[in-house]
Amino acid sequence: MTVDNSADRQQPSSDQQTPPQQPASEQPAPPKRRGMPGNAKSMIISMLVVAAAVLGWNALVPRVEKVNRPGVDVAGIARETNISQKWTVSYPQPAPKGWIPANVRVVKFEKLPPTWQAGYDLPDSRYIAVLQTDKPDELWRKQQTNYGTEQGTLQAGGATWTKYYRPSNKQVSIVRAEPLNGMATIVTGKADWDQLVTFAGLLKPAATS
Repeated sequence: MTVDNSADRQQPSSDQQTPPQQPASEQPAPPKRRGMPGNAKSMIISMLVVAAAVLGWNALVPRVEKVNRPGVDVAGIARETNISQKWTVSYPQPAPKGWIPANVRVVKFEKLPPTWQAGYDLPDSRYIAVLQTDKPDELWRKQQTNYGTEQGTLQAGGATWTKYYRPSNKQVSIVRAEPLNGMATIVTGKADWDQLVTFAGLLKPAATS
């Protein structure tokens, strides 16, 4: 017969019982790192991508120091002007190296006579033009010199010229005392007096046929 010895088994005394487990103290969760808002982050990434593309494109594009403008056929335009207007216009011949013809035409303004204009860009970013007409008057002279004040005279190309200067835009002009091949002649621009003298000394008549 099986004997039940459970009654004889010793039960642990109350002072020997395992103390109840205390719950572990909860550690505060670390604060969440504030990230960059999605829109701002995307914008910055897009800007960086565009900047990199632009830098790459610039590296591939050849650099030029100066943009070359198409050549102007001064001789041809002057010849046609002589034929159509029955004039004998002039322009610098030969033009010094680096002088680029920019405005070559007959200009027509209200209340002013038709005017031959041959303007040149100079290498130092300056500009000089010759202006001529066969029907000059005082208003024409004032308009072409931009109402500059008289500054005396000088010699250029074997002729006497009267100097005019407008200080507000530093425009200098010289007006030939006598017509050149029947044309009243003014040389004007933003340049030095010496450059105007050089320009005036190179003026020669264009072909008439």
